[in-house]
Order: sequence, then C-alpha cells, then structure tokens
Amino acid sequence: MEQSNGIEQFLRSMMAILASRAMSAAEKLHCGGMLIQTRIKSRNASVMLFDDEKRGLKVVAASRKEIVGLTQPLSPESISGYVCTHKVPLLIEDIETDHRFCCRNGNYKTKSLISVPLLSDQERVIGVINVSDKEGGGPFTKSDLSALLEYAAWITPLIESLAMFERLEAEKERYQELAQELEIKQKELIIASTERSELVQMVVHDFKSPLSAVISNMDLLSYLGPSESQKPIIETAFKGASKLLEMIDEFLHIARVDECQERGVIPCPVSFLPLVHEQIEALMPLVREKNMTIENQCELDVQVLGDPMLLGHLVQNLISNAIKYTPVNGRIRVGMGAWESRRTADPTHTVLKFWVEDDGEGIEDRYKESIFDKFVRTEKSVESGIKGTGIGLFICRKIVNMFQGKIWVEDVTPHGSRFCVILFIPEEN
Repeated sequence: MEQSNGIEQFLRSMMAILASRAMSAAEKLHCGGMLIQTRIKSRNASVMLFDDEKRGLKVVAASRKEIVGLTQPLSPESISGYVCTHKVPLLIEDIETDHRFCCRNGNYKTKSLISVPLLSDQERVIGVINVSDKEGGGPFTKSDLSALLEYAAWITPLIESLAMFERLEAEKERYQELAQELEIKQKELIIASTERSELVQMVVHDFKSPLSAVISNMDLLSYLGPSESQKPIIETAFKGASKLLEMIDEFLHIARVDECQERGVIPCPVSFLPLVHEQIEALMPLVREKNMTIENQCELDVQVLGDPMLLGHLVQNLISNAIKYTPVNGRIRVGMGAWESRRTADPTHTVLKFWVEDDGEGIEDRYKESIFDKFVRTEKSVESGIKGTGIGLFICRKIVNMFQGKIWVEDVTPHGSRFCVILFIPEEN
C-alpha cells in the first residue's frame, strides 16, 4: 500500500512538472530528472543527445557537472552507442560480466546501470538517458527500467521542443545578422541612387562573382555524394543561391535601363531584323535543351527608333520568356509587320508591330494588365514551379515606354500567349 502511494505521489508530481506553465522546457527537464532519479534511487544520471554535426552523443545534462558538454563517438561498443544503434533499452545488473562492453573507469561505485533510448514519433533516436550507482549498492530492477522508459516517453517531446527552440534562436540570430547586413545595403543603395554606374560595378564584382563561386561549390558538393541528410540542405542552398543570382542579373538589367532613362537616351534608327536574328541565335541552346522549335517569321528589313542595347534586351526578354513558359517539345513563333500610324501623337507615320508567340498555358484575363508590373507572376506559373522573378516583362515595358511605344499580351488559339510590341519606323524608311 505504501509503495502504491509512493508511485501515485511520483506520478502526480511528474504530471505537475510537465503541465506547469511557469516553467521553461529546460526547467521541466531538470526538475523531472531530479524526480525520476529520486524515484529509482540513482546517484548518477545523464541525458545525451545525438549531435548531427559531430556524429556523436553529446552530454546535455548530468549529475556530474564536469561531463556536461562532452561528446562521445557513436560506437556500438559503448553502452550509449549500443542503445542508439539498436534502439533497445539496456538493464545491466553487473557490467563486469557483460562481454559486449569494455570495462568502465573508476568513477562508478556500483556495477549496475540502465540506459534507454529517446525515440521520436517517427522512431528516430534523438538521444539516451543513462542512470547508474543505485543507492544501497544493489542492482537496478525491471521496475526501475519501466519507470525510466515511461519518463523517456514523457520528456522526448520536451527535448524536441528544446531542440526546435535552439534552432529558432540560431535562426533568429542569423536573421538579425542578415537584417543588419540588409540595413547596411539599404544605406548603400540610397547613396548609390545618385551614383548608378558605381552601384552596377559594385553589384557585378562584390555580389555576382562570390555568389557564382557558392553555386559552383554547391554543385561540387552534390557531385561528391553527400549523405541523405545533407542532400536537402545542399539542394535548398543551391536553389536559393541560383534564385539570388537571377535576381541580381535582373537588378543589373533594371539599373542599366534606369541609367539610360536618366541620361535621356535619344532614339536613333536601329536595324531591327539583324537584332532579332542575333537574339534568336543566342537563345538557341535553351530552345534545343527543351527540344522546341522556333519559327522566325521576321522578314521585314526596316529600321526602328530606339537604342541597340535596349532593343536587344527587349527582344531577348520576350523570347526567353516564351522559352520559359513553353512546354518541352513546344513551339514558338516570332514575327513582325508594318502599317501606317493611326494616332497623330505618334513620333512617325509608320509603326512596326513585333510579336513573340508561345503555346504555353496562357495568361488569365485578370493578369493581362498587371503582368507588366514589377514582381507580378500568375498563379499558374507559380504552381507549375517555373522559376522567375517577375522582372523581365516589367523591364520590357520600361524600354517600350522610353520610345513611346506600346506593349500588350493577347490569347492564342487553342492555347498560349502572344506578346506584342509597337515601335516606330523613322520617316526615311
């Protein structure tokens, strides 16, 4: 009867600790550990957690404070390593008669011990609990083992919460560092708003080169055969760095366009047909990679008012956008036509209509205007997993507006989109 009351009192005390709102997870672990140690009459106890980086077991709590922080290699020849490897608890009455393990040093006063694994809901071992030195000198019992197993099941969620809290704290520190870096970059950008050319050079040399090195090394790590736990980390870092590199490239393009706009570019006659052929040829590797066909229906050899670099970027963006959103084995059409202007406000009397047509999923009506805004992407494109920043078409509109032209998108039957541009043919044509 007295033993039953003792167990009942132990359970009430343990539940009170675990349910307490005034105690942190670490405090609950400490108080719960003291309680279970008293319950099974153990003088020494320790909690060891699996350390992914060091591939070993690290002591995070112990009766002997001097061993906290030490890491033990994950070896099945050690007691803790055996428990982690086999995911089974150990109740050893006399360690000296158990030939599976080496003799322990002289820090232990008795020969009996218990070691139980800490298992997550997915049966993943996150650590072990060890107890030794039974009060009175006798061996630990099966009842002690049952109590320790029950305690292990109770504290595993707490330990996982602590691990998550530590990860969140680490992430918080990292984000604080990033916030400081971003604040510095923001100040640099404010200063650079009046020094555009220096900003472009800074981005090219200080951002793009080291980021390319990061991507190359991530690719090398993937080639060297990382572990299963490392693969998603490398993949995430690779995707993030590639995305950032793409954003930097787009930023450079915007900076160049803005710089031209601030300088006040004076439109001059530009031979448009060679420019289109040049951009198609440059993008052919991407076309071949997706086994697509590109039909170049551009035959009108005329000049248009503009700037060679900006018009080249306009054509490049429109064709690369079509390649991106056209499925494998798909088709792209590029064409042009000329006719008399119908608006008295137009800079010349003749206009050139240039278009790029794809056979992708098309663009919903609600996006037909906003698709040319900065960072806008349709739901279909995001859901399909197609990479993009929503900057390319924004740049196209800026370029077209600089030369008083017009850009829009229309549907293609049975499916797809046709991006159209109006530019102006000088009078001498």
